[in-house]
Amino acid sequence: MSNFIVLDKKKHKNTRIITERGAEFGENIHLLPVIISELDKLVLEYPVCFIKNNETGQFGLQALLGFEVGENLFLQNNEWLASYLPLHIRRQPFMVGMNTNEDEKPSAENTVITINTKSTRVQETKGELIFDDEGNITPYMQNINNILSNLVTGIIHTESFIKTLSEHNLIEPIQLTVNFIDHEEQRFDGIYTINEENLKQLSGDVLEELNNKSYLQACYLLLASIGHVQKLISLKRKRISLASTAQ
Repeated sequence: MSNFIVLDKKKHKNTRIITERGAEFGENIHLLPVIISELDKLVLEYPVCFIKNNETGQFGLQALLGFEVGENLFLQNNEWLASYLPLHIRRQPFMVGMNTNEDEKPSAENTVITINTKSTRVQETKGELIFDDEGNITPYMQNINNILSNLVTGIIHTESFIKTLSEHNLIEPIQLTVNFIDHEEQRFDGIYTINEENLKQLSGDVLEELNNKSYLQACYLLLASIGHVQKLISLKRKRISLASTAQ
């Protein structure tokens, strides 16, 4: 459950934010939205793919954290088994809200910072303060501001990236067939990646355009990241084995 309201230095002068990791903070998710500017860090540890919204038909860029709803294989108790924590996780429980029409791009003039008051991170007895005694934002909150700013810009760039890929027919579905310990093979659909053959057949002018926008590098980073599915399989097998031993 969420209840986002505009952040206010008077109303939230005593509000603190718990910055620990854990499923109790909503981090037990198998898909996580990411942005194109994170790819160079994400590719070192996470499988990153495109997921289609069944209602809108639009693609989104997502890090694959597990194989089923509510499963984050990178989360072990209160620790992430990765050196890089994606921005979408780090910005919790804050979000950028817009005071504008849907067709307008977000800017400093038409956006506000909101806080999810229903989040278990939001406390008044422990955690990081948002405002100091003088009503100024704390270093913690300044970092959150930077994260939110990067996300706002990054979401726009990511949408443009995906639109360009779609225009050139560079997104294709893939099927993951995996075999866990003492389990039959399972097939996972609904995952998309770069169509490498179509990418190779693009004209020089289009390749130059993609390269100038850093989209070409992003394509190859995405292709490389899919290899981390094997890491997910290993983490899943280890979790199954530990669960069996505990019984």
